[in-house]
Amino acid sequence: MLALCSAVTAFAPTPVLVRPASSSVAVQMKVGGLIGDCAPLAYFDPLGFSKDASPETMKKYREAELKHGRVAMLAAWGMITQDAWHPLFDGKLSANPLLAIIQTPKLGVIQILIFIAFIEVIGILNTRRADYEPGNFLGSSQWETGETWENYQLKELNNGRLAMFGSIGMLVGSYITGKGPIEVFSISTVVF
Repeated sequence: MLALCSAVTAFAPTPVLVRPASSSVAVQMKVGGLIGDCAPLAYFDPLGFSKDASPETMKKYREAELKHGRVAMLAAWGMITQDAWHPLFDGKLSANPLLAIIQTPKLGVIQILIFIAFIEVIGILNTRRADYEPGNFLGSSQWETGETWENYQLKELNNGRLAMFGSIGMLVGSYITGKGPIEVFSISTVVF
């Protein structure tokens, strides 16, 4: 009889640890009071840059991460929309983003570089202010206060991280296939 009981308990499910449900993700701060510790990655620092960094250095790292994340979000959006629709060039540029860079008119490239230089100068001047927070380019933190602003910052940080991986993935896909991001999905045969 005892042998039968132990056989039955071998297939019984293990008890589940029940935690109270939370209505929102708690925003936590990790290094230097900067937002960025969230599920599922916890504090995202795979190469250990923050291990021995000072708070000033961490602010520079966060500024760079936010800037690259914002550029990657625009790049991902731009690669998809220019592949499907572009009102100014009417199909004159390639859907492949790597070829579209080369096909852009010289004056267009000059305008892009001037705009980048303008944004960089404003960014450098902003970072010299003592009260400057990383990524607070336009002073938008005055629009929202408290926990909602911290949630917006966390969402922007995570979306920027995702966009960095996504835009790199689209560029690699365009390099390998020679097609734009949307054209890749129209391939009828998938080879693994």
